[in-house]
Amino acid sequence: MGYPHIHALLEYSAHTGIARSIIRGGAEFHEALLSTFANHLLHTEVDADRIMPPTLDLSVLRTGFDCPQAQADGFIALQVKSLTLMSPDHTVKLECTAMSDGEHRCVTELLNEKVPELLARRWLISSAKINLYYPRESGKARARVVSIELTSKGRLNLHKHDRAMQYQLEGYLVSLGILKPQQTLSAHEVPLAPIDARRDH
Repeated sequence: MGYPHIHALLEYSAHTGIARSIIRGGAEFHEALLSTFANHLLHTEVDADRIMPPTLDLSVLRTGFDCPQAQADGFIALQVKSLTLMSPDHTVKLECTAMSDGEHRCVTELLNEKVPELLARRWLISSAKINLYYPRESGKARARVVSIELTSKGRLNLHKHDRAMQYQLEGYLVSLGILKPQQTLSAHEVPLAPIDARRDH
């Protein structure tokens, strides 16, 4: 939707009342997109003060991506592929990635071996990429990979997956405590509530 040179995406769940928007241009573009959506499709007004980014605590990823349900669903390897770390005083930012030679080992495990002081000193995890690997199919050189990208400011890449996979990945993030049920599009246990429009940025 939107202008040819401004790509915009908005996801909304009538069940949970959650809206997520992704758009370049900053806060004003998010507010305009959500306000237009609310006015024309929901026939209601959105208070700009309630459009808050759903900040996420990614600290649980310090020990990897421990999600038994993902393994039960058929993934054979769960890897924290990369992290962006911020020093406690917010003066230094590091981007760390597990190389292919690591054989699907989490970057957190490798960091604890090579530079353990980074995680020990409670550097903030500001973003992460998680790779979930299916078994390699016969005749295929590589296994199928499902990636989750997320930031502490609430940006998620779940919209890149089909709806069934999106629900599945949301469930993993809820089980780890990264997402709250009220922050998901698909949590059926959450009763319908007033619209809580949230933006990613």
